[in-house]
Amino acid sequence: MRLRIIVVGKPQREVLSIFVNDYLARLRPIWPTEVVAVAEEKLTAGRDEVEVLRREAEHIREKLPESWPIVALDRTGRTMDSPAFAAQVRRWQDDGARGVAFIIGGPIGLDQQLVREATAPALSFGPMTFPHDLALVMLCEQLYRAMTIAQGWPYHR
Repeated sequence: MRLRIIVVGKPQREVLSIFVNDYLARLRPIWPTEVVAVAEEKLTAGRDEVEVLRREAEHIREKLPESWPIVALDRTGRTMDSPAFAAQVRRWQDDGARGVAFIIGGPIGLDQQLVREATAPALSFGPMTFPHDLALVMLCEQLYRAMTIAQGWPYHR
């Protein structure tokens, strides 16, 4: 099963990119994983947040694979512990999903219409707000943890 993480904007903090690349290297032998960055739209005098989020959603939709489960990371989503998240990813794998796509919004979040269009329930890392760069690191780590649980490896303990 493949994994695609679509993120608005490129990670801005080099130290976080080191973590992302480390987890991707660990994931790829079992679950080939890619991070796809889409353009972050800028707030300007003539564009409000709604317009920016709508345009970013258009960029994201272009990168979504057809027929894959799509999970939006959003503050309104459900929270899960690591074993439950691993079980969900394993279900997708066992059900024959070719891949799973995860969406991480930019600094002002995700277009709520896009969140509603996702084919799987939205996921939240909790009620706190995290920078989207850090959310990417957290998702990569949780995907790696899910893989180790699925494989019976000791990392998750």
